[in-house]
Amino acid sequence: MRRSQRQETGFTLIELMIAVSILAIVVTAVMQSFVVQNRAYTVTDQVIEAQQNLRAVAWLFERDARMAGFMVPEAAALCALDRSNQPDAVWFTDSDAIDPNSQERNALGSEVLGGYSSGTGSQSLTVSDSVLDGAPFYDTDGDGVADSDFANGAGAILVDLDDPARGSACGLVESVAGNVIDVDFQTSITPSVGARLILVPAHVYQVDASGAAPVLRRNGGLLATGVEDLQLAFFFDLDRDGVIDDPTLATGELPGGSGAAPTYGSDLWDNRDLREVRINLVVRTRMADQENDAGQFQTTENRVAPGGNDGFRRRVHSSTVRVRNVGFRGSAT
Repeated sequence: MRRSQRQETGFTLIELMIAVSILAIVVTAVMQSFVVQNRAYTVTDQVIEAQQNLRAVAWLFERDARMAGFMVPEAAALCALDRSNQPDAVWFTDSDAIDPNSQERNALGSEVLGGYSSGTGSQSLTVSDSVLDGAPFYDTDGDGVADSDFANGAGAILVDLDDPARGSACGLVESVAGNVIDVDFQTSITPSVGARLILVPAHVYQVDASGAAPVLRRNGGLLATGVEDLQLAFFFDLDRDGVIDDPTLATGELPGGSGAAPTYGSDLWDNRDLREVRINLVVRTRMADQENDAGQFQTTENRVAPGGNDGFRRRVHSSTVRVRNVGFRGSAT
């Protein structure tokens, strides 16, 4: 009887407490491991997403930079806003809109017949033709038929064909109606007296930080999310000795660069002397990581960074592109 009763006896309270304690330790360890792995997965996923955004954007960006100046006056190859307290903006001539077949000259452009005055802001320009090459590329009136080489919401670059050293002016195309193009100019030039002004279509890249997350736009359309900064530096060879002189000095040939390098102004530089463009893109993850104590804004070129740690992880893509279609290639007439 005593042996049978002893075999039917259950667990003691101490045994149950020990079992529960061991189970709690195991569950806690498993949950902590899950939390760590889930956080690591989230961080890795966001970093990979940011890197993929950079690769896709960089390819298109570099292609447009490389083709700047294609079949248009060299002075109109590019134009930019160089800013140290916010992202830069850049215009590259639109090589997509130009058909090189059967062209008799390599300096296509729409001659401005009237409407331009030196200064920024919206201006209504009357041009000789809104089609540069005889074959329109964009449909600006929505009828399904291409009618212009200038696209609504895209960019435009204006130059003085008689004096290219006066630089370039760039703006955003607001509307196209026949041979009248409304442009909101962001930079300006002062043309020579009686100058022939030429307007060419362009792709414009800008960072838009007005929403919850920064985005990069091309011709007003969304190109990539998470891109919070765009900085550029321009390699000029003013004395044409094949060397970029004093790149970090105020008298140097690298406007937009770091150190005391001069600020790039579109009306101060002759694009015929342009050799290369350095493009810096900074992209951040979608969400901040509160445990990341190194979430610092990444500065490139002449950008001044805001202080503080915001928890975002960032990646920087920097590439230098040789501009193939400039370099005193010949007459623009």
